[in-house]
Amino acid sequence: MADKKAVKSFLWGTLTGAITGAVTALLFAPKSGRELRGDIAETAQKVGEKTADISRQAGTAVQSLAKRTTNLVVDAKEATGRLVTDIRSRKANIAESDEVAATEETYVEDKSSAY
Repeated sequence: MADKKAVKSFLWGTLTGAITGAVTALLFAPKSGRELRGDIAETAQKVGEKTADISRQAGTAVQSLAKRTTNLVVDAKEATGRLVTDIRSRKANIAESDEVAATEETYVEDKSSAY
């Protein structure tokens, strides 16, 4: 979640900085009104294209991250399932060993009391 906010903040900062820098440069350039308006329109188009490109790259990165996160969740669920199965199996083996030991102990006690 923090990464998503950081990317969003970075994109907004980049966009704001690009627009501010472009407008400032154009306003301080010694040109006629017609040339200035043409430069502003051209720069605005370039900024829009760059913003769209950065947005596509960010979208691709977010999709990749989401896919990896999904894979990690699936792997974690599978590992947890294997761990639970292993613990239950070991618990059953211990219980079975305890029953066998108790049976053997009873058998030895019965045999020794017969003498």
